[in-house]
Amino acid sequence: MSEVAPIDCLEGFAHPREGGRLIGHAGAEKEFLDSFNSGRFHHAWLVTGPKGVGKATFAYRAAKFLLSQGDGGGGLFGPPDSLDVAEDSTTLAQIRADAHPGLTVLRRRYDSKTSKYFSVIRVDDVRKLGNFFGLTASDGGWRVVIVDCVDDMNIAAANAFLKILEEPPVRTVFFLLSHTPAGLLQTIRSRCRMMPLKPLRETEVAEVIRANGIQASDQDIAMLANLAEGSPGKAISLMQSGGLDVFRAILDLFGRYPRFDPDRLHGLADLAGRKEGEGTYRIVCELFPWWLARMVRSVSVGFHGVSLIEGEQAVMENLAGQRPVDFWVEIWEKSNHLIERADSINLDRKQIVLNLFLNSVR
Repeated sequence: MSEVAPIDCLEGFAHPREGGRLIGHAGAEKEFLDSFNSGRFHHAWLVTGPKGVGKATFAYRAAKFLLSQGDGGGGLFGPPDSLDVAEDSTTLAQIRADAHPGLTVLRRRYDSKTSKYFSVIRVDDVRKLGNFFGLTASDGGWRVVIVDCVDDMNIAAANAFLKILEEPPVRTVFFLLSHTPAGLLQTIRSRCRMMPLKPLRETEVAEVIRANGIQASDQDIAMLANLAEGSPGKAISLMQSGGLDVFRAILDLFGRYPRFDPDRLHGLADLAGRKEGEGTYRIVCELFPWWLARMVRSVSVGFHGVSLIEGEQAVMENLAGQRPVDFWVEIWEKSNHLIERADSINLDRKQIVLNLFLNSVR
């Protein structure tokens, strides 16, 4: 089990619990701290925002703050004015080591029988929280539950969790992380204080990329920050999966539309179709419909206020000049359907990549 990659961490990068400063969300931190100092502190926080925007990092940072209040973490010189925790804090060391008795994380569990993670958070996973609540908080302090993410709960788990929120244990704070809060039970949403984390500015995304020690040129970092659309997690994922090279290939191919360079197209498809090429295939399947949606959105607003990388607008204008926007919306729908169908019946990866592009000229 120790060799299984954590489901809530990007491979090769530090887990959110190990992070320190949270870039780009000073307003959210201030709101949380003001609530804590007001004496009307809410017991459940629904932390929302796009994937990779920093929700887990915020939750762990807030947990470190709360759980450190018993070891000199605040209040000695008046109300705390920051969520920062001293580096020599025992609490900080325990959380970074995933060993603090006052913190538990509810997430999809690993199934040793199938060697995969379960597709949902199950009701049994929620019920196991009872063991955690049965423990006495150390020094009469706080207990923290992070749900990463609440979107993964099946209906039975959501209903069981709702009962906990309705009668929460004393001095327990819940952080429910959600990418799509509209899909949650209204009764769960109504019992939480909303904490929306907005997409970061490109300069902030670039700062996060550099803070994670990614070795890349300034040009590549700028491109990642642009393509990430405010999500540092997406930027890092693109970098580690070879997403920049795939993006450049997609842009280059569409730059010659309605003709595709056969050598370049088959070269990309060959890479995706190889035995070791599933990672390339997955990033093609992610970026292809995403970029079509980005193109349609940009063309529809006339490129006003749209941030694009160098040369991207010219490619988009060429496509819009060749075919109407409605056509590209249809291609976007077909590409999503093709990708979903390919996953369900295990179609040939090379042919899927070829069809994604060739469907736009048939």
